[in-house]
Amino acid sequence: MPRSHCANAAHLHVSGIDSSYTINFHSTMQKVIARVTIQSALLSLCSALVATFLTPKNPPIVALVIFSLLATPPNFLWQQYLERKFPGYRVEKQESNVEIKGAQSAGGGVTIKKKLNVRNTLMKMGIEQTLGSVVNVALHLGIVQALQGVPLSECLQVVKTQTWPLMIAGYKLWPLVSLLNHTLVPVEQRTVVGSLVNLGWGIFLALRSAR
Repeated sequence: MPRSHCANAAHLHVSGIDSSYTINFHSTMQKVIARVTIQSALLSLCSALVATFLTPKNPPIVALVIFSLLATPPNFLWQQYLERKFPGYRVEKQESNVEIKGAQSAGGGVTIKKKLNVRNTLMKMGIEQTLGSVVNVALHLGIVQALQGVPLSECLQVVKTQTWPLMIAGYKLWPLVSLLNHTLVPVEQRTVVGSLVNLGWGIFLALRSAR
């Protein structure tokens, strides 16, 4: 076979692998986003139902659940972007025959250990608690009102008057949760911890929406 044909065949083979990998990656990502979105919606539903027993005025359950369905996918992708941009851990290779706790062996006497990247972790927390917080709080206030049929002018007024107070309330909780999650909680347990805290925060939001 001529070299050019061999090169074309190899290129097609590699392209096929890349295409297959891309399809599988996107398929897996879509499933993850769907699962996380459903979990978030269920948590919002549970929070709103609990809140109905704590206030005489029922919270807007449907609006809160719909907002979770709308807001979770972009928030998930935002978190993925931040993690790619500012990886929370850096990999360090150490040549040693001594087993190190929390490390993985790469063979040949080389040990691979993940170490917390403090700078990147603080960067992510800073972005989350400023830009991310403002956008999420404003959208929550405005969209939940709009889904209840509130006129646009009144929605904007709610966003204008309530965004900062709600952010102040969030600053009493989320920075500490974020710090502990990134530094003390094992990676595989972070979703569980976040979900438990979100349940309580969802009850607070539901009670606030019922005012």
